[in-house]
This record gives sequence, structure tokens and C-alpha cells, in this order.
Amino acid sequence: MAGQPGLAGSQFPSEDALVRRIKDLERDVQQLRSANQLAPAGIRAVDGGIVVEGSMDVQGAETVSGTLGVTGKATFTGDMRVEGTLSLPNGIIDNAALQAPVYPAVYHADIQNISITSGPNVEVLGVDVAVPTGYTQALVMLTVTMNMTNNSASTDLAYVGANINGVSPGWASTASAAVGQAISLNNTVVSLVTSLTGGGTFRLTGKASSGTNTWPGAGSSNVMNLNATVQFLR
Repeated sequence: MAGQPGLAGSQFPSEDALVRRIKDLERDVQQLRSANQLAPAGIRAVDGGIVVEGSMDVQGAETVSGTLGVTGKATFTGDMRVEGTLSLPNGIIDNAALQAPVYPAVYHADIQNISITSGPNVEVLGVDVAVPTGYTQALVMLTVTMNMTNNSASTDLAYVGANINGVSPGWASTASAAVGQAISLNNTVVSLVTSLTGGGTFRLTGKASSGTNTWPGAGSSNVMNLNATVQFLR
């Protein structure tokens, strides 16, 4: 019997009202079950997992125990440490530093009818080496050869040296020649040139001198050759 105002039990709802409330609750539960509450965030459920169609900001630690597959682009602005094996298929890296860590080059120059005089070695022949963009070091092997005929008035010494970026890494080569005698000298040095800048240059030179007399440049047999291999490094 329904409650009546002023009588005990009148504050309780009727049986019909209870039934309506229960049906409303069942309907709400059913709607909650079928609705995707995370849809506004771009998240939906699938069998055995979820799909995030929107963006995700993880501000704490994240641990992936299974396999992580990334088919889109990934940008890492912080440090990254790989403690396992890093395997990269051939040809997928487009970073120039990895594609060309070494840039090889060769240089040659020659000159005829040279003469030498006494005193410190002076430059007879030289080339400027252009530094390619992105490289800061160069491993250089330089060989300078000289053929000379002593056309001076007496027996004398001849010296030849190789110079890399203003420095002679080793002793000059020397030989003695009588008047009218032809000699051949060569000097090979190696050096690592550092602090280079792409677009800049450094110089390779062949230097020579005599001991006492001036050796005139008579004929094409008085020659100097300069040959170098250069390995540019990042």
C-alpha cells in the first residue's frame, strides 16, 4: 500500500517507483558498458589491446616488456642509450657522417727547370688542399722528389724536404754531387692535420736548397714532383 502523508512509512517510494529506478539503473549500466569513455582522447579498445589514435604524453617512466614497433616517425630530443644489439639494414641511414666518414683525395704537381740556392730550404713547388664541408681532420702522406744536375762550380750538397700545413714532420733528404753530376732525392712525410674547417684550405709544399753554391736550372732534367694522398676525417 502506498504511503500517505502524515502516516508512518509514507517516506518510502512505491513498488512502481523502485521498479522504474532499477530499470533506469540497468539502462545506465548498459550504456556505460557499450560506450567508449575514452573516445574524446582518441583511445579505443580492440581485442587484446587498445588503439591510441590521438597523441599521448607520457610524463613518467614507461617500460615495454614486449616488442615495440614504430612504423611512423620518432624524434628523440634527449639522450638515448642502447644496451642491446642495434641492427640496421644496409642503406637506411641518410646521415652523411655515417655514409662517408672518410673522404679520400689525391694531389699531384710538378715543375721543370728549377734552380736551388744555399741557405734554408725554400718552397719550390706547392698545392693548396681544399677541405670538404663537414670534415675537420686530414691524414696526409706527402712525397716530394727532385732530380738535379750540379751545374755549379764545385762539388756541393742538395737538400729536399716535404712540408704539410707549414710543418716539416721529418728531416730533409740530402745528397752530394760533383760538378756535372745528376742526383735524385725524395722525401716522404705523414701528418694528421687537425682543426680544419670545411671550405678552408691547407698547403702542401716541396722545399729545396743547396749547401754552398747556386745550382742553375739548366734543361728540363732539373725537376720536382709532389704527390700526396689525403684522407679527410670527420
